[in-house]
Order: sequence, then structure tokens, then C-alpha cells
Amino acid sequence: MKPEELSDAIIEFQSKHAVSDTTLAFASHLSVEKVHAMKQGRGNFTSDEINQMLDYLQSYLQSYLQS
Repeated sequence: MKPEELSDAIIEFQSKHAVSDTTLAFASHLSVEKVHAMKQGRGNFTSDEINQMLDYLQSYLQSYLQS
């Protein structure tokens, strides 16, 4: 996944579900700094951290759709 795609996915998710950076960081078990770096599409984050974020977004959406 390209950094721009990850950034767009995070921003779209936050907009649709009214989730702050702090809440997203806490829920995904990443630091706020990592969330900011991902949203900016630059900085130091690993592919494992990207997968961690994507896994959280996907699990949130699945539970949201089931309720």
C-alpha cells in the first residue's frame, strides 16, 4: 500500500466515525506520533505497523457492520 493510500484510508475512517488521532492511536496500539506520520505519508513506520493499523481499521469496520 502506498503512503498516500494509507493516509487517505485513515483520514476517511476518522471522518466517517468521528475518531480522533489519540483514540485511534490507543485503539490500534500505536503511538500518536506513528498515526501522525502515517497520515502525513512520511516518517518512520514499519510494514508491521501499517498492517497493525489496517487490521484495526478492518476489525472496526467489521464490528460496525455487524451491529
